[in-house]
Amino acid sequence: MEQIEKNDNVILGRNEKGEDTITFRVQDLITYGVLGYDGNEFMAAISGYGLNIAFNMKLINSLADAEAMADSMANVFYEALMHQLIAQKRDFAKPPER
Repeated sequence: MEQIEKNDNVILGRNEKGEDTITFRVQDLITYGVLGYDGNEFMAAISGYGLNIAFNMKLINSLADAEAMADSMANVFYEALMHQLIAQKRDFAKPPER
């Protein structure tokens, strides 16, 4: 890998195919998740290197604003979950037959 630029956390480079690459340190992996009922596995996780969660603080001016934003984010993830459930487990997502 050809090295283009390096700082304390990231190496920007190019692989053998000429594609731009970014290399992170293992300890820079960030993971947010929801543990399953037994506490041993994630039911869902948001994970990545260089993960940035940015809140537009000029629009969040009260606890009600914060709660509304959090509820809206929950809806975004609910929709993503339902889409994946329907795509991968159609029988699970079907209403029971009468």
